[in-house]
Amino acid sequence: MLLVAFFFVAVIYSAVGFGGGSTYIALLALSGQSAELIPLVALPCNIFVVTLGSYFAIRRRDFDWRMAMPFFLSSVPMAFVGGIVPIGASFYFLLLGLSLVLAGASLCVRQAPDDALIAAKPWTLATLIGGGLGLLSGMVGIGGGIFLAPILHHLRWASSKTIAALCSFFILINSISGLAGQLFKTSTDQAIMQLIQGWPLLLAVVLGGVIGARFVIEGVTHQRVAQLTGVLVLVVGLRILWAWTSYV
Repeated sequence: MLLVAFFFVAVIYSAVGFGGGSTYIALLALSGQSAELIPLVALPCNIFVVTLGSYFAIRRRDFDWRMAMPFFLSSVPMAFVGGIVPIGASFYFLLLGLSLVLAGASLCVRQAPDDALIAAKPWTLATLIGGGLGLLSGMVGIGGGIFLAPILHHLRWASSKTIAALCSFFILINSISGLAGQLFKTSTDQAIMQLIQGWPLLLAVVLGGVIGARFVIEGVTHQRVAQLTGVLVLVVGLRILWAWTSYV
């Protein structure tokens, strides 16, 4: 059942440029995995899925390197810092649950930017947003694109396609950096064992990611899928907060 769930999560999330790390974490938590080891499975799954999305974004020429650079320069080091920060299980699930509820609600109510209203934003603001989300992403073990997308849509930073492409790369590089931080604070034996046990899940998300990415290419309505994703994230966040009470 976990394999099937990971597959369908990858299909849904990859169709809107996300990796699905938030829901992978929730599924692993509900299956009884420890807070210390959950990111070691969720982050590699994220990396596999958004690598496909990033490739398709470059091929379609939707990616804007100049716009993305300040986000990347601040988020990558902060994601590593977040990954090495030791946090207890209670605080981890509280932080994750609150973040997902906020992100899910934002995805549900977001509106696609009007191209006529899009204007260049200062590098300072982009750097602050990237650094803050990078730190949060490294701590909870996800890529951060699910937080970045609603912010960029609200600020009308770019077109929907450009935002989706940016979020794919944002998730990719932050997942790699966050995973490096997580591995830095985890014993080698634990890390190797968790990665070995998680390889069937990695295979499931790769297959799901390929299918979801094809949906994007074939033109499935991006806004509707994003709203469906928002509902899923919101429910997952509430479920995690409910489970968090057992840690208090």
